[in-house]
Amino acid sequence: MNKQGAYRLKSFFRYWAPLYVYAGIIFYFSGIPKPLPDIDIPFFDKALHILEFMVFGLLAARAFRNSSRNAFFANFKTLAVLVSISYGISDEFHQRFISERQFSFLDMVADGIGGTIGVLIYGSHRPA
Repeated sequence: MNKQGAYRLKSFFRYWAPLYVYAGIIFYFSGIPKPLPDIDIPFFDKALHILEFMVFGLLAARAFRNSSRNAFFANFKTLAVLVSISYGISDEFHQRFISERQFSFLDMVADGIGGTIGVLIYGSHRPA
């Protein structure tokens, strides 16, 4: 393997693999029929969605920001927000097929808000 190939492989494991692993963790827990007991705190589940996707957005921004592709690097915030929102939509769609789970528009909004917050946090510390 040449130097450039080794660099790309190292870059993938450092920046992209954490995003893919985290996406897999979200997918796994979305497939569990009842992952948490009922907690009687208003909007507790929305706060969890925001936190969950805040991490996702941060990892997505980190991956795009450190990409060797100029288009990804230059537009890392926009791309990371779009990927976060898209993954939130697909996560809610996935839950339609799981017993005791359902598609929730408000969960999808919370996912998008969380992803955007994560991107903004990362972007404020690592501007393009």
